[in-house]
Amino acid sequence: MKRRHDEDLQTPITAMIDIVFQLIIYFVVTSSVDKDIVDESIRLAEASHAPAVETSDPRTVIININAKGRVNVALQPINNMQQLENLLLSMKVQSGSSVPVLIRCDGSTRFDHVDQVMQRAAKVGLYRVRIAAMVDE
Repeated sequence: MKRRHDEDLQTPITAMIDIVFQLIIYFVVTSSVDKDIVDESIRLAEASHAPAVETSDPRTVIININAKGRVNVALQPINNMQQLENLLLSMKVQSGSSVPVLIRCDGSTRFDHVDQVMQRAAKVGLYRVRIAAMVDE
């Protein structure tokens, strides 16, 4: 009976390195997708009595309103409320009337700007509207 020598066995490390790099690229690309729809310049208001919502629907339309009342969706500026209404209507047609809407507004945003966005969502027929806030610590 012939025995193999232990010195001939080697582990192919090149294939493992290729797979690790592919996984790193995948996670970097997919993690940056959510950052593209959130306006980081908005400082959310603090809410001390509201429960935190952990789950999110991937169909959620995130509408950002800055302190001056300027509206953007996925960092694309919305010039007038009719444009926002058309966008919400297309989302409703595409995904149904249960599409959630999340309004992220600055803590110093006047409520009439938020109310205009809420009225447009209601006019289109989207009623799952939430307003984002930071938890008071």
